[in-house]
Amino acid sequence: RWENQARQRERRLAELEQELLEKNSRMEGLQRQLDDSRGQLEESRRRQVERIKALSGRTKPNVLVCWCVHQYVTHTVEVESADSQKALAEMQVKNGALQEQLSVQRQLLRELETQLHESQRTCAQLRTQILVYEGEMERAQGQLEVEMQNLEEEKNRVIEEAFIRAESEMKAVHENLAGVRMNLLSLQPALRTLTSDYNCLKRQVQDFPFMLDKAITEAKQEICQVISEVSSTNQELLRKYKREMNLRKKCHNELVRLKGNIRVFCRVRPVSQEEQDSADAKTMLSFDSDDDAILYLSNKGKIMTFELDKVFPPHATQEEVFQEVQALITSCIDGYNVCIFAYGQTGSGKTYTMEGVTHDPGINQRALRLLFSEVTEKAPDWDYKITVSMVEIYNETLRDLLGENPADKLDIKMNPDGSGQLYVPGLTEITVQSPEDINKVRTSCFFLSV
Repeated sequence: RWENQARQRERRLAELEQELLEKNSRMEGLQRQLDDSRGQLEESRRRQVERIKALSGRTKPNVLVCWCVHQYVTHTVEVESADSQKALAEMQVKNGALQEQLSVQRQLLRELETQLHESQRTCAQLRTQILVYEGEMERAQGQLEVEMQNLEEEKNRVIEEAFIRAESEMKAVHENLAGVRMNLLSLQPALRTLTSDYNCLKRQVQDFPFMLDKAITEAKQEICQVISEVSSTNQELLRKYKREMNLRKKCHNELVRLKGNIRVFCRVRPVSQEEQDSADAKTMLSFDSDDDAILYLSNKGKIMTFELDKVFPPHATQEEVFQEVQALITSCIDGYNVCIFAYGQTGSGKTYTMEGVTHDPGINQRALRLLFSEVTEKAPDWDYKITVSMVEIYNETLRDLLGENPADKLDIKMNPDGSGQLYVPGLTEITVQSPEDINKVRTSCFFLSV
């Protein structure tokens, strides 16, 4: 740090010396300019004096002659003839011309005197500027001397501090050296021990390849044995897993069969605000508190009883409704045909039950999420391909909403493979990877079907 400060002060000293040299050079240039201006001023003054003298010498005789002629003409004008009158007029014209020439010479004399005064003022300004530069040069010289003195003192101080620090560091180095020597003496026994250990290890290293080959051979044998055991275990586990999957599939489908291949649910929507405000509004439905499959309908004073698989009251949630049909998604993955549809008059809540809203989705969205969740979970053991087709049956006409021309009529036929399943020839199928893909397809179909 001190060396950097010393170098910075030396650079500053060099900059001040260079600045002093530049100011001296500038002073010399100004001095030369002043000398040139003085010489030009003296030369101009000399020429002006000579010109003034010359003008004065020419002007005075002309004026005197003109005056004499004028006096003569004036004196004799009374006794001259007509020719004298003419001569007098000519002399007056010449006198006027001489008067104009005299006025021009006087104007020129005033301009020369003005130039002389301007040159004298310029000379005085140059002298003043030279004095200012001389004062600045003296101040710069004094500042330079002061800074040089400060730099010299700082340099001496830095050198002294560096010398003291060097002595201290040298002393510390000598002390460390003495300590290193002591440590070296104390480490010599340890070095001899390490040398002995090294020789022993060297001999062991020579025998290491043989030991390594033997260990590798034994490890390979153990690994092969373990791999064989793991493979056998995996085969047994896979066999048990497939057996359990088949058993689960059988039990699940048996449960679905026991519940009924065709199940009918009834969901009663809440009373709307408009119905509550109506004076003629009446409650036509009632529920059995002991049996959630019974629904009572009041019709023309008579109570009609309907028995279904399940009745959902107005306060039933979307999740509760989906729980009743959730098992069908598993049956779909197991390879069974599944169909879920809603039936009812306009405003009865079909769209809300099947589609729902963004924050509370219905059966469709929940079923898609569960379907892809099950597929992802079973992906390591099974390969699934999910395709989507969208059709519309309107006025006994079947249309392909995903086809190039949705207005074309399609037919429903029996599958020729003998499975007894129905199929639609030429129906468009789109492979999907997520519920979002299906929603995009459904959105485009909704626009086509409107």
